[in-house]
Amino acid sequence: MDGRKGRKEGGVSMNSNLWPYRTPGIPDEFFARVESVPITKEEVRVIVLSKARLREGYSVIDVGSGTGSISIEAAMQVGSTGRVYAIDRDADAIALLRENASRFNIKNIEVIQGDAMDALAAIPEVDVVFIGGAGGKMYDIVRLACTRLRSKGRIVIDTIMVESMNSALSAIYDLGLKDIDVTQVIIAKGKRISTGTMLLSRNPVLIISAEKV
Repeated sequence: MDGRKGRKEGGVSMNSNLWPYRTPGIPDEFFARVESVPITKEEVRVIVLSKARLREGYSVIDVGSGTGSISIEAAMQVGSTGRVYAIDRDADAIALLRENASRFNIKNIEVIQGDAMDALAAIPEVDVVFIGGAGGKMYDIVRLACTRLRSKGRIVIDTIMVESMNSALSAIYDLGLKDIDVTQVIIAKGKRISTGTMLLSRNPVLIISAEKV
């Protein structure tokens, strides 16, 4: 959840060829960002996407979409025949998501501003649900999100809070999901200093994934 006040352009021009690859892990500096809106960092994002096992044509929900990095990468993976429903209640996050979708020329994201508990009920069944923010309602959101999953659909949750992990796992166990996986990711990034390169650790991230029976 780092960043700085104002937009972080990183010297990147806005065009449809900003990321002309199928490989996930768009560099963080390619996204428009503000300090108050979180972003799932690129290395964590790659692992989160891998746990979802996306295919061309899949439909996806992204709860707590923030800057939109997961939504945009998922939209690229599911292609023009797929669909991403991106939900966030914060107006700044919604504005950033729209800007970043335009930046990457993404057309298959439906942006929804509102509380996830209200928004989820109106969305059709999907193949994958990502949850990156739950506003203290993790248990209830996981349970509701799973009602939107098709059979064998997957749910992937990333959080830095132990309490959120506990709530998510409680809901997953109560629902009887299978193929449950819990992974802790600790990323360190190199920073050049006068005497060489030092590694700076980022916050540990907990990633939970499971499949609907």
